[in-house]
Amino acid sequence: MDDDTRSKELTLPEDEPWMSHGFISKIAAQVSLPYRRPQDGVKEIERRNGSLVVRYVSGADSLPYGRYPRLFELWACTMIKTNDPCFDPETNTLHLGTTFREFLRLIGVNVGGKSLHTIKPQLERLFKCVYIISNNTETTSQGVNFTVAEKYQIDWLRNEPQSHGLFENWVQLTQRYVDMLRDHPVPVDLKVIARLRKPMAIDVYWWLTKRVYNLREPVTITWQQLYRQFGSDTKELWKFKQNFKEAVAEVVEVYPCRVTLGPQRVTVFPNQTSVPTVAQTRAVERRQAREDAGKTVERRERPRESVEARWIEVKGWGRVWMTSELFDVNQARAHLEGAVDPVSCPVCAYDERNRALHGYIQESLF
Repeated sequence: MDDDTRSKELTLPEDEPWMSHGFISKIAAQVSLPYRRPQDGVKEIERRNGSLVVRYVSGADSLPYGRYPRLFELWACTMIKTNDPCFDPETNTLHLGTTFREFLRLIGVNVGGKSLHTIKPQLERLFKCVYIISNNTETTSQGVNFTVAEKYQIDWLRNEPQSHGLFENWVQLTQRYVDMLRDHPVPVDLKVIARLRKPMAIDVYWWLTKRVYNLREPVTITWQQLYRQFGSDTKELWKFKQNFKEAVAEVVEVYPCRVTLGPQRVTVFPNQTSVPTVAQTRAVERRQAREDAGKTVERRERPRESVEARWIEVKGWGRVWMTSELFDVNQARAHLEGAVDPVSCPVCAYDERNRALHGYIQESLF
């Protein structure tokens, strides 16, 4: 089951609204960290995906596990990929503070006292974790070893006003870790991640949306291969199957990817990536243009439809009150997501009914 996308980048359309998507490293989309704290003092695990082998070694009391190390890497990768001001590329320093808090809130994590005291040690475990990555064949050997962070300061558990200490909390990442995050990351839908609760479901979602990229025919993976790739908190293969099936069920509720789970193997079918790529988006636009051209006669027979306002559905987003002539799908998405200020939002300016739905997607997530 060799990964056929390691040299390709899942490029997004340039007009995608910010914070509708994030990025995760291609390594995280292929192998996984532990889901629970390893038992019996285990501080080293190995994950395999075809020729890719990743060994995680703890430099703390335990390996990082659970949701928060995954969500931190999602945030870090997104900040680096998008050249966000909270990342200083000269020193490889990420400033946490309220920036990271707001990101957690965006994906449905309620940042309170209990969760903060859970997040802090998990980040410390991640910062001290060592990645040993190899991708060997019969004739070549390739590998890289690195620790996640060189140094860090986390002091953001204090309940201070947002105006204080925005950049007091930081982590200086190692260059190799930054390179891993920056090297062909996988776009993921933040609305999907906000609805996933189990760490394995998050891993399965990242894996599926990367696996279906450029997939033109079904691919089968044995349960043993998946076990080596995702690992498990149990040594019994039957229990791993049960956990994996539950994770897949959680994912397909919010990302309808075609996948079948048989007694011996899992089959993934061609499907769109979770976040449409440029090629997919352009194909949809061409198909829509052909459909629009075919409806020209019909529109002429119903001339008032384009000049009379009505509720127009934006599939998967919501609806706006607009005429067909003035409707713009990108403006509608930005309006429903709250990506633009209500004062300058053209959809809000068109009709008072739209103002009540401004930022509808964010409100529905939280």
